[in-house]
Amino acid sequence: MIKKAQIKFVCLTMSILFGVFGVLFLTTTLISNAARQQNIENSLDTTVQNYLYLNDSNVYKSILVKITFDTETNKYERIIIGLDHKFFTQDQAERLVNNAIDSNYNKGKIGKICYKKYDLNHNSLLVLVDANDIYSVYSSSVLRTFLALSISFIVLFCIVYGMSYKIFKPIQDSFLSQKRFISNASHELKTPVAIISANADVLKQDSNPQWIDNIKSQTSRMSGLINDMLSLTKMDEGITKTNNENFCLSDEIVTATLPFDALAFERKKRLLINVEPDIFYHGDKACVNQIVNILLDNAIKHSDEQGEIFLELKKEKNKNVLTVFNTGSDVPTEQSHKVFERFYRSDSSRSRETGGSGLGLSIAKGIADLNKWKIRAESIQGESMTIIVTF
Repeated sequence: MIKKAQIKFVCLTMSILFGVFGVLFLTTTLISNAARQQNIENSLDTTVQNYLYLNDSNVYKSILVKITFDTETNKYERIIIGLDHKFFTQDQAERLVNNAIDSNYNKGKIGKICYKKYDLNHNSLLVLVDANDIYSVYSSSVLRTFLALSISFIVLFCIVYGMSYKIFKPIQDSFLSQKRFISNASHELKTPVAIISANADVLKQDSNPQWIDNIKSQTSRMSGLINDMLSLTKMDEGITKTNNENFCLSDEIVTATLPFDALAFERKKRLLINVEPDIFYHGDKACVNQIVNILLDNAIKHSDEQGEIFLELKKEKNKNVLTVFNTGSDVPTEQSHKVFERFYRSDSSRSRETGGSGLGLSIAKGIADLNKWKIRAESIQGESMTIIVTF
């Protein structure tokens, strides 16, 4: 239980950090991309300004093209007036210029060659710039950011994981101490209970049976409480294991309900059963039997006088649904989920009358969690209680 809580804590913390780092990486990438676009624009603008204002047609990593309209031929003429021969051949330049003009866009890129068209009074200038260096700087910046954030994330994971042990250690110590106490107390109580029960059997032969029956009743109740405490302790410690097999769930549940017919009749209550036949299931047969016993025992104990208990098993959307309903409920509707808490009693005096310890439904919840079933309670105060288990 503590280990699961520790893992959840680490996962939640790292999920938040992952989101923060993701936003940080995205923001950094967008800023770098905007800076890259601005650098490209500056390179294009600088080439044009040098030509227009300084009459300088010497270009660096660029191609400068003058486009004019010939009124005699009624066609556009393109003249390469600036070319950096270190980076472009004449054929490459002409091919790039043709592609840029044919694209019909005022600006764009061909691979990592960016271009932009500037409209002047009677003609136009087309500038193409080799932006390989700018793209390389941008890629390196993004990669460095990614690596830095990744390393930081790994370091923080190690720190959070290590700190989680320190954070959860007091809780774990307290929890282990509590489990040891329950386990030790349960084992210590077993012996005197057994002795009292044995002595009561002897005394019953010579004494007033009423008093001896009271002793037997209370020792039986204490034994049940001890067994419940031990069951919960084993579940908390992860000792309980499932033994999964294929079996007929319908038959197993019908068999488990048979002993409760007599119990319900004895208490002047009515037990109804509706089990869909031939439902097969792969799971732990003993756990199914135990959870049915707990739910029916709880329903019979806490139903109203001459009340009705109804058990149903049916198939719903490839899921097996077990429902145990009883009339009468002291549990407020808003506290329905609390019935699975240990020692929960909506009416402690009534629980003592019925002999309940407040651990039965906690064990049922533990069995459901162990087998990865879903269990929930629906209470209508003063009217009914329904427990639903989904296999």
